[in-house]
Amino acid sequence: MGKFHFSRPYLAGLFSVFLIASSAEAQLNPSSADAQKKLVSPAETSARRIVVNPVPETPSNGFFRKAASQTPSGFEVPRYVSLKFGKVNGRTGPSRNHSIAWQYRRRDLPLVIVAETEMWRKVRDINGDEAWVRKPALSGERFVMTTEDALVLAKPEADARPIARSETGALFKLENCNENGWCFVKSRNGLKGWISDRQLWGAQNL
Repeated sequence: MGKFHFSRPYLAGLFSVFLIASSAEAQLNPSSADAQKKLVSPAETSARRIVVNPVPETPSNGFFRKAASQTPSGFEVPRYVSLKFGKVNGRTGPSRNHSIAWQYRRRDLPLVIVAETEMWRKVRDINGDEAWVRKPALSGERFVMTTEDALVLAKPEADARPIARSETGALFKLENCNENGWCFVKSRNGLKGWISDRQLWGAQNL
């Protein structure tokens, strides 16, 4: 799968999808409150973080794994989730006393929960950046994002009839993936078809 990057200092990008008869665009922007502040590195942020509910830092190249019986939510960590709303603040720590690091502005954006408290979830996005968001802002529905231009196919076969063409950054609800690496997805406007998991972020096993 091709590496996907957001530009800095803004975790932003204009994602668009051409699906025969519709298009969508969205962007992730730093909060207006911090727009004039220099964004610090994860190391600098953690160094001055006020820890309300102690949770270990997530390894940069992996996950702290917790069984469902060991988490406040009763679900295992890590796991995929998606944004329930089109505007969600990502903070530097698990409380409203922490500053806003990012503001996510795309409903259904796929994320990975890497740590949690009773009310807060630490999430990792497609770019590898992490922030804390409140539990009510997240949904357990699985969504995926295309990491490159991709064809939506009628069958899970490379030579199957194309239904639509999706540009980088398209969001689809993930229905299921087969053992050959093909995922059946659905767009919010009703389009259904198959895309290779090599072209999707959020479809791989954690």
